[in-house]
Amino acid sequence: MDEKLRTSGVQVIGDIAWGTHFCQFYRTQEELVNVVCPYLKAGLEGNELCIWALPRDFETKKEAEEPLRRTIPKLDIYLEKGQMEIISYKDRYAEKEIPDSKKALENLIKKADYALLNGYSGLRLVQDTSWLKNDWKNLTGYEEELDIAIENRRITALCTYSSGKFDTDETIYAALSHRFVLVKKEGNWEKVENPRLKKAEERVIQPSGEVETKTEEENENLKKLLEERTVELTEAYKSLKVNEKQFLQIRKMTHIGNWKWDILTGELHWSDEVYRIFGRDPERFKATCDAFLGSVHPDDREYLINSIKKDFDEQIRNIDYRIVLPDGEERTVRTRVEITFDEENQPVRAEGIVQDITELKRIEKALQEREEQYRAFFENSMDAVLFASPDGTIHAANKAACKTFGMTEEEIIRAGRNGIVDQSDPRLKPSLEERDRKGRFKGEINHKRKDGTIFPGEVSTALFKDKNGLMKIVIIIRDITERKKVEEVLRKSEEHYRMLFTNMTEAFFLGEIILDRDGKPYDYRFLEVNPAFEFHAGVKGEKVLGRSHLEVFQKADPTVIEKYGQVASSGKPAHFEFFTHLTNRFLDIYAFSPEKGKFAAIFRDITGRKKIEEKTRQRAEEMETLMEVAPVAIWIGHDPQCNNITGNRMANELYESEVGENVSVNSNPVRRFFKNGHELTVDELPMQKAALKDINVRDEEIDVLLPSGELRTLLGSASPLHDADGNVRGSISASIDITQRKKVETELTETLDNLESLIKGRTAELEKAYSSLKESEKKLAEAQKMAHIGNWDWDLVTNKIYASDEMCRIFGLDPQEFDASYEAFLNYVHPADRDHINAIYRAVLDGKELVGMDYRIVSANGQERVVHGQGEVTFDRENIPVRIRGTVQDITERKRTEKALELSEERYRIIAEQTGQLVYDYNVEEDTAHWAGNIEEITGYTPDKFRNMNLQSLISLIHPEDEKKFLEKYERFRTYGGTYRSEYRFKIENGEYIYVEDQGVGLKDAKGEIKRILGTIKDITERKKAEKSFANIEAARKREIHHRIKNNLQVISSLLDLQAEKFKNKKNTGDADVLAALKESQNRVMSIALIHEKLHESKGTDKLDFSPYLMKLVESLFQTYKIGNKDLSLDMDLEENIFFNIDVAVPLGLIVNEIVSNSLKYAFRDRDRGTIRIKLYREENEKPEHQKHENSRGDRISSINNFILAISDNGSGLPEELNVENASTLGLQIINILVEQLDGKIELSRSSGTEFTIRFPVA
Repeated sequence: MDEKLRTSGVQVIGDIAWGTHFCQFYRTQEELVNVVCPYLKAGLEGNELCIWALPRDFETKKEAEEPLRRTIPKLDIYLEKGQMEIISYKDRYAEKEIPDSKKALENLIKKADYALLNGYSGLRLVQDTSWLKNDWKNLTGYEEELDIAIENRRITALCTYSSGKFDTDETIYAALSHRFVLVKKEGNWEKVENPRLKKAEERVIQPSGEVETKTEEENENLKKLLEERTVELTEAYKSLKVNEKQFLQIRKMTHIGNWKWDILTGELHWSDEVYRIFGRDPERFKATCDAFLGSVHPDDREYLINSIKKDFDEQIRNIDYRIVLPDGEERTVRTRVEITFDEENQPVRAEGIVQDITELKRIEKALQEREEQYRAFFENSMDAVLFASPDGTIHAANKAACKTFGMTEEEIIRAGRNGIVDQSDPRLKPSLEERDRKGRFKGEINHKRKDGTIFPGEVSTALFKDKNGLMKIVIIIRDITERKKVEEVLRKSEEHYRMLFTNMTEAFFLGEIILDRDGKPYDYRFLEVNPAFEFHAGVKGEKVLGRSHLEVFQKADPTVIEKYGQVASSGKPAHFEFFTHLTNRFLDIYAFSPEKGKFAAIFRDITGRKKIEEKTRQRAEEMETLMEVAPVAIWIGHDPQCNNITGNRMANELYESEVGENVSVNSNPVRRFFKNGHELTVDELPMQKAALKDINVRDEEIDVLLPSGELRTLLGSASPLHDADGNVRGSISASIDITQRKKVETELTETLDNLESLIKGRTAELEKAYSSLKESEKKLAEAQKMAHIGNWDWDLVTNKIYASDEMCRIFGLDPQEFDASYEAFLNYVHPADRDHINAIYRAVLDGKELVGMDYRIVSANGQERVVHGQGEVTFDRENIPVRIRGTVQDITERKRTEKALELSEERYRIIAEQTGQLVYDYNVEEDTAHWAGNIEEITGYTPDKFRNMNLQSLISLIHPEDEKKFLEKYERFRTYGGTYRSEYRFKIENGEYIYVEDQGVGLKDAKGEIKRILGTIKDITERKKAEKSFANIEAARKREIHHRIKNNLQVISSLLDLQAEKFKNKKNTGDADVLAALKESQNRVMSIALIHEKLHESKGTDKLDFSPYLMKLVESLFQTYKIGNKDLSLDMDLEENIFFNIDVAVPLGLIVNEIVSNSLKYAFRDRDRGTIRIKLYREENEKPEHQKHENSRGDRISSINNFILAISDNGSGLPEELNVENASTLGLQIINILVEQLDGKIELSRSSGTEFTIRFPVA
């Protein structure tokens, strides 16, 4: 064991050895972290695995991470790497459960072994053992066992105790169980040694001294020899025992046993581990060959026997087969056999090992399944998936990657990382560094497609080792172009929200719920308020921010806080109205939760609206009561054309119609109307005349032929109804049935002539009236049942109540069993509403009129329902109420529908506004549209102005050049249906045009014709500007390409002129000379073409990565000038990431072409082997960066980088008399011209072959 001391990190302790076990007593959390944090920091920096088992002082791991992060800045790296583990108190064990101390020690030892196996120096532990406080025997026993367990292991342990939880005896017991104790005295930490350990050391030292003195007197030499031998034997014995024990433990842990088989005697010997593998008891089971084969799976026996026989003739090998344990469990084992032969080469003994590989086989199967899963993921993933090496080499790409980059898999592999990643993205280098540091990376990087377009990608990478142990990387790329667009829209939406937040008239505040000890909300804290809140609440924002409601206002309605708590905890929004006594006003509140535990509330003052609603409700109630109790027939036309007409109870009886039935002649022509024998047209009817002509019609008699064939005479009047702007919105008519009166008049006239006939007629009338009355009562009962309306009649004098059958049904009662009294009725009224009903009853007794009201009842079956009651009071001559008549209507479903409709409309409005678009619902037949969303933000028009926008209004605002295209698409959509999409320019309120995208879908009626169109309109002006900008960039790029081609053709022309000049000076020019010249010109053109090829591969940049280009150029020249069987080698030392523009790359490439071509042709004519060396690097600039440089043209250039290109060979060399700067050869002339073009200098060395050194600046 390594005895090297470890840094404790705590100054008062100093260095400590492995196996150190000490404790700390602390009073506050600050004292605890003052020791623990530096102790753990030293362990992490010393490559130790560190574990902190938290005390109860920390409720969560996050609380402990805060002080650790202040001391250890790289804490997150250690946590992610797994070198630092934090275990909360709750994670270790349940609150009422005491953990197993033995198991805890076993887990600690396993953790220490794990640390060593994973390359850590050891384990550093901080733990709290207060869970054993109530059992001191176990506490001290545990601490002693812990001391023994870590004594000879690479573990150091710090046990922390809170001083306030222990009395004096307990503190002493805890201190005696550790090597030393840390306590704080007078503000300083002190290290207190264990007194028992000190005394034990003194007792050992004293007898040792006595023996030493005695032995010296008797025989010093004998003592030394004895001591040396004793130490040697002891160490050897310990080593032997340890090795034997470790060997047995290893075999047991790896499930490996050994066996021997004497082939001559048939005797078989198994080790204990073999018995355990085969599930046999060594005391009861006799190991024989037959018994062994009996344990082998029947399907594997023949295979096993043949394999062993085969081993007699072959080398040692492994045999895998299955065995069946006595309990029926099937397992897989691996046997390795070694055969021993005698002098006659006959097998005499076999021995080997057996290993249980069941788990290995299971893992292999699981790995195979996992491999199939990975393959399925790779092939079917919607994201691009690449397998690559850390250097950027790509080995495989899935279909999604090919689709994303617009390349084939082979093209992606050839391109490599540099070919698909935007090299100019500043995030690229940090991402690679983070990946190499952490083993993974997740973030965003720009990528490029085959066509050169750049797109943002969300990248997730992870390093792993392949089956050969080589580092590989998996890369998952998701094209987030659309998401970025959405984020931009959200950003703009956030700006709109902030503007709305500041300028909105509704009050807004963001709150955080405060819970009591039982976890129930009792208050909330203000986190953010807008100016409107300050106005409504009458308090400045700085006085409420950070404070709770009770701190600011002293009182809070528990119902409102409960609703806020429900919203904050469940995340479900709530909408409710509330009367606040702080300002004595009604508030309309909408609350939602942006995150758990918090809520946002928007409220507005609706006191005025409430007053109007109350007045409206009273007026509606009065009108409804009037309609029901009026003894005349009343009809209401709900539109100017009187297409929808409904009537009250008397009107329905008169017209033989149902409750709520539309009796308009326009839609239901089942009745005919006459006047003076002439059948009236629709426009001649009283209600239609009043509405269409906007006049009052008075006392008009008409005859009505009912569906039953009965003819009735009506006397009525009609008046138009107007809206707020004075426009006719409908009409109202009141009529009485004068049929009987008309008949009576006729009969009275006839009575003058015949009294007997009059009496008979009167009798018939009475009988008919009685029948009509009975029929009316029957119809009334049916109508009440259909409308869930019951009626009642209460005689206040006798206190008897008559209740109709329908009223009994509403209350869930049997009409025969109902005790019809006020007290019985009150028992079924909801307890919360009884006081209200009693108050109304007392008001009636005081002489006040009875008004309609809504209240809750609890029916006989326990179901809660809502009813609407109304009635009228009959007073006697002394104005004392004697009778009350009224109706009860079940409006439970109506109330639910109203509430659901309110919620639906609110959600629709919020969703429409949050999309950042215009949402419309266009009715094709009525040519009307309902608009929602960000109307004013997009168009500049107010919602009121935009509300009347129909199709023609929309077309009038479309740009004249786009109108025809819009109408063509619209008509095609109306004809064929489906979905609709159009882009056009739209004139906004300030007169400017914006680009919009209009998308819609049609809803068809039963005939298959489109009756409604639902759609959205989105502002795409910025996208259109971006598309136009991209088009301009592409045009500029084409001009640049034409310019470069022109310059390069001019260079080629100049080279050909020089070549022609060379031939001009020669008297005789042979074909070989011409071919050689053409070949040289071809190589020069090839060097230029290769530059353009590399520039094309780089996509999106005008600079060339020169080193790869140079390598490919020289390799091409070697292929061109390959000379026989000569062994010529190339040695290139090129600095990476050197980028030149085309003005530098072309002349530099031609220089390399001339020098290397010349070496290949002439330097090795008389030699069989040789080497050409090329070196390119950036020269360190000794001049200050601000110093400027002047080129040959007199231009002053700043920010100069100097480069050196050296090309040499070990060939025969150039002649001494050759002057490089004034050479007559074409090649050297070209080199000098090009060096001068680069503003460079050339040097020639002939010391060992030929070496050209060219220095040139690049801005």
